[in-house]
Amino acid sequence: MTKLEVVKKNKLELVNKKVSKSKYSKKKWCLVHIGNDISYGLAFVAGDLLRMNQEIMWIDGDEEIKVLNKKIKDYAPHYVCFGPLSTEFSQSLILVDEFKKVLPSTKSVFGGKHVLAIPEEIKREKNIDYLIWGPVSGTINQIIKSPPKTSIRGIPAPPRYMQPALKEYFEQVPRMGNRERKYIMSHFGCTYNCSFCCTSVTRKSYGAKAYKEFYLTRRPVENMIEEAKMFLKFDTKEVSFEDDDVLYGTHKRAGGTQWLGEFTKAWKKEINLPMFANVTPNTVIKSTDEAIKILADLVDTVQMGVQTTEGDSSKLFNRSFQKENQVIEACKRLTAFGVKVKLEIIIGLPNVDGLVPDPITDAVNTIKMAQRISREVPPGMTFTACFPLMLYPGTSLWEKCKTAKVTLSEACEYEWHSGEGSIKFDPLTMKRIKNMTKLATMFIKYDMSERWIRALMDLDLNASSSRQLSECQYLESLTFRLGDQVEEDFDEILTGINFKY
Repeated sequence: MTKLEVVKKNKLELVNKKVSKSKYSKKKWCLVHIGNDISYGLAFVAGDLLRMNQEIMWIDGDEEIKVLNKKIKDYAPHYVCFGPLSTEFSQSLILVDEFKKVLPSTKSVFGGKHVLAIPEEIKREKNIDYLIWGPVSGTINQIIKSPPKTSIRGIPAPPRYMQPALKEYFEQVPRMGNRERKYIMSHFGCTYNCSFCCTSVTRKSYGAKAYKEFYLTRRPVENMIEEAKMFLKFDTKEVSFEDDDVLYGTHKRAGGTQWLGEFTKAWKKEINLPMFANVTPNTVIKSTDEAIKILADLVDTVQMGVQTTEGDSSKLFNRSFQKENQVIEACKRLTAFGVKVKLEIIIGLPNVDGLVPDPITDAVNTIKMAQRISREVPPGMTFTACFPLMLYPGTSLWEKCKTAKVTLSEACEYEWHSGEGSIKFDPLTMKRIKNMTKLATMFIKYDMSERWIRALMDLDLNASSSRQLSECQYLESLTFRLGDQVEEDFDEILTGINFKY
């Protein structure tokens, strides 16, 4: 059988079962949230578990270990589930080791993209009992009936069956429920194949046809609206539409705007929370005026991952399809419809294949690129956030760096806001890259000269000033999207965000 045939066979089995109640006995499942980002994958697993009449409890993996151990001991789950990002994997291993000491009988379940990327390496971890290679959704019965130390090939669920359980999540992990920004997705894939992105790992694992059928198919509008109603029961000021490109499909055929139009109409009528979304320059340029008008009715701001338009950097990122003039054209088109644009760029690139011999010059040129783009649209209509390069296991750039013996940070343990990237440069270069990620927003907003950029990148920042710069950048981003009124709530907005240094 081909990959697609296997997936379709499993899909039919799933459909026939209607993802209803499990024929197996009721079990107790503990789901572990880690980090500052929503554990969206685990929320879908929680939805599956509840539909199958299983019992669930969420815990916040960032709490003190004594508190967590007591919760595990008191609840006595049969299974503890982790869906860690690469940045969270080391912490997950520490937690599962601790839980095994407290309750040796509990079984650990690991899934998610990090596991999908390097399953053979991860399965060697002694305290991982079940390794789900791919989505955990649809594998519950297999976990229950299989012995420990089992690897299970996860299957993508048809989009109409994917519905996260958020009530328990937000109630039992209150710092996520109280976050003023919530997240929603209509599909889970991307049409591009950027060398640094873990999306390519999923496409490679399942094959292009299955990837398109399951990961690029949108969920029903009514399911998403039902999900979003939970946001209204918690303190929510804005919603991030997390699709890699909200305009995906709007230019391909007649009626391509149907889904987006239906969603926008339902959102405005039943939810009406401020929303921002992701777009790409190519789809903005190709989409119809109708599509852009619908987008402008749905959001005030979009995020556009430009990353770079430098020729050699673009080659390294496998983004040679994107030129600076295209980004400018896309920004002009969006702002003409009243949509503000947040640009995202990446610096701190490795010298692989001889493409980026000087990471500092590349970073300065990338910042200057963002300056040029911002000059082409009305003042106040663009904002730029700068991030260090983060590499994730299984991606093609990660593989290239390993082959070229580029020194990487262990387990990508740093978060974007820290300014610490995956590439371990010499101390001076690392300091300059970190400083530029912290200061790039200011460099671009005030159109500072290269002389000033190169002078300020050599600042000696202590931990306190570095954190303050991160917070200022975050506040700038919020006020760009939501207005000056959010400054009053800034301390509350930062709740749950722990910048790592």
